[in-house]
Amino acid sequence: MKKKRHCALAFSLLTAGVLALAAPSCGFMPEDDEETVDKDGMKLVWSDEFDYSGVPNTAKWKYQTGAGGWGNNELQNYIDNSTTADTASVANGVLTIKADYKDGQWKSARMNSKASWKYGYIEAKMKITDKYGAWPAFWMMPQDSVYGGWPKSGEIDIMENAPHVGNHKVFSSLHAEGHGGEHPVSIGTKVFSEKLSDEWHTIGLKWEESKITAFYDGEAVGSYQNDGSTKNWPYDQNFYIILNLAIGGNLGGTSEATALRDTGAEFQIDYVRVYQ
Repeated sequence: MKKKRHCALAFSLLTAGVLALAAPSCGFMPEDDEETVDKDGMKLVWSDEFDYSGVPNTAKWKYQTGAGGWGNNELQNYIDNSTTADTASVANGVLTIKADYKDGQWKSARMNSKASWKYGYIEAKMKITDKYGAWPAFWMMPQDSVYGGWPKSGEIDIMENAPHVGNHKVFSSLHAEGHGGEHPVSIGTKVFSEKLSDEWHTIGLKWEESKITAFYDGEAVGSYQNDGSTKNWPYDQNFYIILNLAIGGNLGGTSEATALRDTGAEFQIDYVRVYQ
């Protein structure tokens, strides 16, 4: 669990002079105050700890919907999950994004944060799907695209996993006009164990004015420096967070997705946090 229940016992003095035990005053105390309140000198400014049940918090998340391949020949149809927990649900402190094949089509969820930020430490703890044919991602897109359409205004991919192009592999990359499309800049990659989908991993990045650094399980794995040009560094504007689970496509693998029709795929997230 992410939190421990902390109860402070309150006492009241009765008129007879006898101390009576009142109802406990309870709150949630983080197991690791440093991790929750402070990250590399920055303070927590936004999070979803998923410490509730039902649909994801609609005050914090909205949905992009539709099919059509999403520019990558993907197979899924993203549906609005704001009132029903069909493709995204929260239980036992965990968000689960589900991709299922029903009635001849794939259905999944693509969740966008309603808030956006410029610079900070953005992090999530997750169990990554690691199934051939699936393509889970934790990433960011510009709020206003001040330098023009994609990729001119940038894209920040904090975590992608596509066994079709690398077994048990997690990678992080940046897109811009100078390094977009099929040739993004890599800021991190790692091949994990065969139990990747059964283990919790913390994936994040430290986004500064001078550079962006990727972190896997607290370890810096690579970075990219600001060269002062908007062609290569459009990362000086607000970006919002996206969590999604795609199926098939250029990275997911369309042929591999056929084998997933009976089982589907899941992408689990324990928390998402933003520090500044």
